[in-house]
Amino acid sequence: MGVLVRESGVVEARQPRRARWALLSVCLGYFMVLLDGSALNIALPAVQADVHGSFATLQWLVTLYTVPLAGLLLSAGALADRAGSRRVFMGALGGFALTSLMCALSPDLGTLIVCRALQGVAAAGVLPTTLAIIARNHPVPADRARAITAWGATGGIALVVGPIGGGLLTHYLGWRSIFLVNVPVGALALWLSWRFARETERRVARSYDLPGQLATTAGLALTVAALIEGGARGWTDRYTLSLGAAGLLALAVLVLVERRAAAPMLPFAMFRRPAFVAAVTAGFAFQFGAFGLQFVIAVFVETQWHYSPARAGAFLLPYALLLTLGTSLLNRRWQSRGMRWLLLVGSTVAALGTLVCLAAGAERDWLLLTAGFAVTGLGGGILAPSINGAALAEADSRYAGIASGVLNTFRQMGLAVGVAVLGAVLSGSDGVTGLRTDLAIGVGCFLLIALLGRRYIGR
Repeated sequence: MGVLVRESGVVEARQPRRARWALLSVCLGYFMVLLDGSALNIALPAVQADVHGSFATLQWLVTLYTVPLAGLLLSAGALADRAGSRRVFMGALGGFALTSLMCALSPDLGTLIVCRALQGVAAAGVLPTTLAIIARNHPVPADRARAITAWGATGGIALVVGPIGGGLLTHYLGWRSIFLVNVPVGALALWLSWRFARETERRVARSYDLPGQLATTAGLALTVAALIEGGARGWTDRYTLSLGAAGLLALAVLVLVERRAAAPMLPFAMFRRPAFVAAVTAGFAFQFGAFGLQFVIAVFVETQWHYSPARAGAFLLPYALLLTLGTSLLNRRWQSRGMRWLLLVGSTVAALGTLVCLAAGAERDWLLLTAGFAVTGLGGGILAPSINGAALAEADSRYAGIASGVLNTFRQMGLAVGVAVLGAVLSGSDGVTGLRTDLAIGVGCFLLIALLGRRYIGR
């Protein structure tokens, strides 16, 4: 019996260490996926100059990462339930590191765009599996709560490191170094998850909705393509109109398929609750406004004000810092006031910050733009976690698991559509007019969030 006690004691002593290394593996994967997008925004003009692409090229490099990520999130979660979250995480993580290397070595624009899309596919397998792995490896509720806090803080760190890190890497080592960094980080995370993470329970309760998946991805991709090409070719161009019509047709097919599916990927019954629809719409509007504006401002200061990548990264750093402050500190401190209050206050602050940005035009106004956009970030940080909470609180209990995936899908869609629409506006007029129009659209997004929060979201 003494031996058994001793052996049990050894197991218990080793378990916390094993769980910490498993947590590090998923945090590294999460960090890498989030960092890639925010760092590349700063490098986009350098990529354009190197591969000699159009402005639409910059939009494609962002959206062809985001569209597969948004379109495949729900299916990736279902696949993880079937095959095990650790197995899917490791496969997706290895794929992300490999496609990052392929992006860095791309000899031309076409290859880079294809590799970027494949990178988005891999990212879709990383994101939904991280929390499942954390839950499996931290069975004690208090330990799990601390692990999820560390996971959330990782996202904030990625947003802060992304602009300045991307700027410095691009300035001193070239834009390809942003992708190369993912290779050793991905290899380390892959080894840690293989060595220390425990596999999750596998469930085969739901069938795989392949028609719904194909219709979702096609509808989103074609619609975003129409928005991008509309800005580049014109809104009455045949190619633009064809893409738009095909996108609407795919979305119509999605509705028909999901209504008839035995186990739909996207159950429309969950959208019968107005409060849930409001929360999901707010998530879309937040990503559209906050991160769509981050894209156009990064491009604007580098192409219109001729900032270097390093300087552009430093220019956007206050936005990232205050966004993280609002998320990690203020939202948590004011949670007792309720989700509605946080949505109203956060969206109002974000709208006011964006209004300040409207006064900027010439380079001498740089302080107005960076300070105003920092306030936008602060407001976004205050409201963003409450959108998640509102969506899960208002979802039908039958679809609690799917609700999180739907929200994340709509948020990624908001980013893709925001980059497409705001980028089209920026490229379709002179720089200052385009930027101000985009900022006005951003104000509208934040006011919409305030309206939705006031009307539909409970305390």
